[in-house]
Amino acid sequence: MKYKDPKMEAYWNSLPGDVKALINASGADICSPGELTMIGEHFKHSLGDEPHH
Repeated sequence: MKYKDPKMEAYWNSLPGDVKALINASGADICSPGELTMIGEHFKHSLGDEPHH
């Protein structure tokens, strides 16, 4: 388990491996579910893992 917060852990587990690697490599100190979601979505969009609206 990477995060103590169950919501953060569930979101982390839903991320693609390349996004997790980028978050880990960034060294970001992520303290809340909102921060994790914002960073995760940013990396997913920048990698093209999500369709753009």
